[in-house]
Amino acid sequence: MATYESVLQETGRFEVVDARERSHTVIESTECLVRVSISKRYPTIKGAVSYRLLDGTPLRRSKRGFFDTMDGMNRFFVVNAVETPEESVCR
Repeated sequence: MATYESVLQETGRFEVVDARERSHTVIESTECLVRVSISKRYPTIKGAVSYRLLDGTPLRRSKRGFFDTMDGMNRFFVVNAVETPEESVCR
């Protein structure tokens, strides 16, 4: 039976504004599953992507350029995206 270790890796940051034009930062994180082995090295498996504000509030990405809080009460619009290239995710 294989054993996997879950590693959460920051893969992007987005500068966003809310409806009142207050600035916030969204952090994109990707779960990387690493198979644990003493003798062999296995490729890393890319898992789920999650989004949070800097204060820890969880978000969901609703449409391209939009983020909503999980309760749907707040919406954020992307102003500036600084994303990590896909090839550096889960290395």
